Amino acid sequence: MRLKELREMRGFTLSQAAQAAHVTKAAVCMWESGARQPGLASLLALADLYDVSLDALCGRNQPGET
Repeated sequence: MRLKELREMRGFTLSQAAQAAHVTKAAVCMWESGARQPGLASLLALADLYDVSLDALCGRNQPGET
């Protein structure tokens, strides 16, 4: 997944990502490191926050591609 790359590219902090996904900063950090996987609701919230598709968020294509 491209969670950290997209978060940093869009200029969001861990706190902002966590707030959008309704989880703790530690949870986002674990997702970004690959230690845990986010659920669908969290993925949708982050995709909305970063203004990308789920495919882009998961690394299946580049942001902006369909």
